[in-house]
Amino acid sequence: MKLASYVTNADATIRIGAIVEVGSERHLIDLAGVHARLPTPPAGAPVSLPADMRLLLDMGEPGLDAARRAVAFAATELARSSTISVWKSERLIHGENEVRLLAPVPRPGKIIMVGSNYKSHITEAGPAASKLPAARSEKHTWPAAFSKFPSVLIGHRDAIVYSRHTTQLDYEAELCVVIGKRCKDVTEENVDDVIAGYTIANDVSMRDLQFAEMRRGLILLGKNLDTSSPMGPYLVTKDEIPDPQNVQIKCWVNGEVRQNDSTANMTFSVRQLVAYFSRMTLEPGDIIATGTPAGVGIFWDPPEAALLRVGDTIDIEIEPIGRLSNTVVAEAT
Repeated sequence: MKLASYVTNADATIRIGAIVEVGSERHLIDLAGVHARLPTPPAGAPVSLPADMRLLLDMGEPGLDAARRAVAFAATELARSSTISVWKSERLIHGENEVRLLAPVPRPGKIIMVGSNYKSHITEAGPAASKLPAARSEKHTWPAAFSKFPSVLIGHRDAIVYSRHTTQLDYEAELCVVIGKRCKDVTEENVDDVIAGYTIANDVSMRDLQFAEMRRGLILLGKNLDTSSPMGPYLVTKDEIPDPQNVQIKCWVNGEVRQNDSTANMTFSVRQLVAYFSRMTLEPGDIIATGTPAGVGIFWDPPEAALLRVGDTIDIEIEPIGRLSNTVVAEAT
C-alpha cells in the first residue's frame, strides 16, 4: 500500500491519500473520505480514519488494516467509470499531478540520519581524507548519525532552495525506515514488529558548512538549511518491501546516473539500525534514513563538475516506493 500526505490547489488542509490502480490508471484517493463510504466495518475496526499520518500510524495495525479495506473498496468502486466522475466531483480522488505531495510524514518527531553506511561511500571519501576529520574514514563498530529537523522537510516536486549561505550544495539518495509503533530496546529479531514502512530521502548537504562543522565534531547547519530534506513521494508499507536489504537505489542529476547501488551493501542493516537507535524511545512516524552509497558530488574530481547548480533536477528511485524528484532554485532576495 502506497500512502501519501497531500494538499490540493483548492484546499490547504493536509490529507492522507493512497494510490489505487485500476487497469492502466492510477488514482490518489482521499483515504478518510473513502473509508467513510465503506459498508459497516467489522466489529472492533476503526469507525473513522484521521487525516494526519502520525495519528494513522499511532493506530497501529488496526488503522493500516482499515486503510487497506478502503483501498480495496476504492479499487472495486472505481472499476465502474460512473464512480470516477462522481468521486472526482466530490474530491475523493485526484490525479497525482493535481495535488501537492508533502513529505509522507510531514512533521515526524525524530529524523535520524545515518552517515557512512555504504562501503562504496566510505571508499570514495578516502582520497578526500585531508578535507575530513580523521575519524570519518575509520571503520565504525556502531552507526554514526546526526539529526535533521522537521522544518527542513519538503515533498516530491518541491523546490530545493540554493541558500546564499553555501557554495557547495550536494545530494545523497537514501532509503528511509518509518517507525510504526512506540518502542524501546527492540531486538534485531523483533524489528519487523515496529516498522510501518519505507520512503525515500534526499539528504541535501551544504558541504562547505558541513565539513567545517565536522572538524569541530559537530553537524548542524551543514545539513539543516531550509528545504534540505526532500522526502517521498510515498510511504510504502512494509509488506511491499519484505527484504529491505535487497532493493536498488538510484540517483540521477539532469538525467545522468550519479548513484546506483544495492541496500545489500550497507554496513549496518535496517534491523541493526532500528535496534541500535531504539536505545532511545522511538515513536510512530519517526524516520531513520539509512545512509547513501557512492557517487555524491563532493567526491568527484573536481567536485565542481558534480555539485548542484541552480536549475538542476535530482531524481531518486527505489523501485517499490517510486521516484522522488526535486529541482534546485535560486534563493529569493
